[in-house]
Amino acid sequence: MISRLFFVFLVVSSSPVFAENWRCAVDLIFDSDKNGSFVNYDLRLQIKNTLGRDIKAVSVIYKDIEGNVIGNGSLDCSKNSTTVVKPGSFGECSRSLQKVDSSFVEMLGSDKWTEIVNFQLEKFSSVHFCEVIGFSY
Repeated sequence: MISRLFFVFLVVSSSPVFAENWRCAVDLIFDSDKNGSFVNYDLRLQIKNTLGRDIKAVSVIYKDIEGNVIGNGSLDCSKNSTTVVKPGSFGECSRSLQKVDSSFVEMLGSDKWTEIVNFQLEKFSSVHFCEVIGFSY
């Protein structure tokens, strides 16, 4: 029994998918809709599916260049119901970390809105690595 548990632990702990820091980044996306303009800060990660099952989402801890934890979250790999990361293929998983919309411009003025956008960009630009801690199938 102990040797089986050790073998299972060894297989899981040596998997290249877990406990590995993969490069990821936050993109600044400007867009608009019927309510006005907005800025999204999207965390994006490219993954390779070596698991043999379709991956719909990836749970990550995102870190700075020194490996300090900034936050965590679940990244969606299926932006629409037909897209998943198939076994043996690559795909992008992403999540909007924050949205700053044009209501701030009306409330605070364009200079303050620009200051907020730039402050958040500086904060999120420190994200360099994502540690994958789980999957949703």
